[in-house]
Amino acid sequence: MALPEPKRAAAPGPLAIAADEIVDPPRRRYTLDGDAAVEARIEADQRRIAAAVDEAVPGEHFVALVLMGGYGRGEGGYVQTDAGPAPYNDYDYFVVIHGLGRKARDSLARRLGGIAHRLERQLGLEVDFALLPLKRLPRAESSLMNAEMRWGHRVVAGDSHVLDAMPEMPFRQVPPGEITRLLLNRGSLLLMDRQRLRRGGALSATEREVFFKYLFKAVLACGDAWLARAGRYHPSYPVKLERLESLGQPRPGVDAAAEWTRFLDLYRLAYRHKFHPAYAELSDARPDDWLARVVRTWLAALAGFEQRRIGRRFGNWIDYCAEGLAKGQAGSAARNLAVTLRDFGAAEALRRPGRSLRYPRERLIGTLPLLLSDLGAHPDPCVSHALALDADSTWDAAADAFLNRWRRYS
Repeated sequence: MALPEPKRAAAPGPLAIAADEIVDPPRRRYTLDGDAAVEARIEADQRRIAAAVDEAVPGEHFVALVLMGGYGRGEGGYVQTDAGPAPYNDYDYFVVIHGLGRKARDSLARRLGGIAHRLERQLGLEVDFALLPLKRLPRAESSLMNAEMRWGHRVVAGDSHVLDAMPEMPFRQVPPGEITRLLLNRGSLLLMDRQRLRRGGALSATEREVFFKYLFKAVLACGDAWLARAGRYHPSYPVKLERLESLGQPRPGVDAAAEWTRFLDLYRLAYRHKFHPAYAELSDARPDDWLARVVRTWLAALAGFEQRRIGRRFGNWIDYCAEGLAKGQAGSAARNLAVTLRDFGAAEALRRPGRSLRYPRERLIGTLPLLLSDLGAHPDPCVSHALALDADSTWDAAADAFLNRWRRYS
């Protein structure tokens, strides 16, 4: 399990994922390059969704409906259908509210969940609402998600300046561990793909589309990691592509140059499918081969980024899994211990006090490379230790446990 990692020493000094200032995006569009018909379709969707939210949220408690993600920053994807242009990516929103207690918020969240399911059937794509109390905005953590939301979003209804209440979040100050977290989240999609292939049987057309969509999400995250490693991260995908193409290979050598060229080709393909998905062209592709290729790409990006973040090499993924190697996830020792006690129990806290003082997400980050790279009947003992499983747990049981934990800590 040797790491596919650059041989040169890690660059000195602390890591800032973005060294330059990133100005606010000037785009007032929903898609990267859609025509007027595409934009009109998405605008009509926004009006329908805003009307549904307006009916669900009492007026005195509603502040704003904020569209995030690709459509929020003007970089959404679309497809052409027999019925005309249609959005492809999910619609993700924060519903900013004020003046509601916990029980009322829980009730409203359930109501919005039902509305989201209804809208999904009507619009043909996933709709997700997350409640965000207004009072939390000034205390928002410095995270990659929050920084990207503050940088590029669209207020569909309500106070158009609502996110001005958030702290300034320049990307150069985003904790590097947020890139590690991004790689965890996209790598977990690869684990889902691995599970599907282990179940056997041919992929249906829908399963095949999801399978390759997950692969491409992981590839795009690898691009983020290589840019962040070089201090050149940017939230806009066209800029990411431009910077990756001008970045140069991360390590010297003929083999490294060929690897970097193959990565850029793979990244360009993932980039194209993000904005103009056409999964039918992959109908003859072998899923096993593609998954193996992307897992290697993901492992290389994780190794390259983490050794730059930590400032030193680690010998293999078992060394990386060790509890003494911090994975850059925030949280005080007291808070982390409280979360461990709540979710793992007192016996685990006493058995592994070192892990229990770190946020549980670190357990997942350490184990995922082993789950993806070692496909034997039983995972490495470090996986069982980190996930608090029996020593004789199977790979499949460990993968299930991992994903259950990941859905909580992602």
